[in-house]
Amino acid sequence: MQGARREARRLARWTGGLGRMVLVVGLLAFWDANGWSDVPPIDGGHHHHPVATPAPKTTPEATPATQHPHPGTPKGWQFALPSGDPQAGRQVFADLECFKCHEVVGENFPAPKAEQGDVGSMLSGMGGMHPAEYFAEIMIDPNASVAWRIKHHKSEKKGYLGPDGKSKMPSYNDTMTIQQLIDIVAYMKSLTAGGHQH
Repeated sequence: MQGARREARRLARWTGGLGRMVLVVGLLAFWDANGWSDVPPIDGGHHHHPVATPAPKTTPEATPATQHPHPGTPKGWQFALPSGDPQAGRQVFADLECFKCHEVVGENFPAPKAEQGDVGSMLSGMGGMHPAEYFAEIMIDPNASVAWRIKHHKSEKKGYLGPDGKSKMPSYNDTMTIQQLIDIVAYMKSLTAGGHQH
């Protein structure tokens, strides 16, 4: 019986020693993995233990947008003037005194003066003849249609041309807002009656 007790104590000491050894080896491995050391720092300060930082949040990577080798104008793209307000455009027409050079049948604007030599073309009925962008171009660049008009309206008196062959129409680019341009074009597009047809 005493031999059995002695054997049990010896086994307990051996397993206890083995357990302590496993614990020490585990701690050493842990310290090594975390950069901890019992070597005093060179500058004599405290040991600097690594700060535990939370694991970075992982977010799914955004799929990059498909890059075209040559970004440019979409296929089939065409400039389109936004819809404007014809009544506001009529007011712009009156404020800029466009009626001094352009007659609009059915409107109560003063008629252009005869001594001007019919400077501007009659606008009555023009709304159905041209797209909005045509009118916008003429407002921005009065010379844009001059060559076309000379070629297609040979019998027309060229009162709207100056001696230099350019349009007598003044530029309003410094005084007209984009919204006014959009609205006056809407007004011209509304002029579908009372004019001549090509």
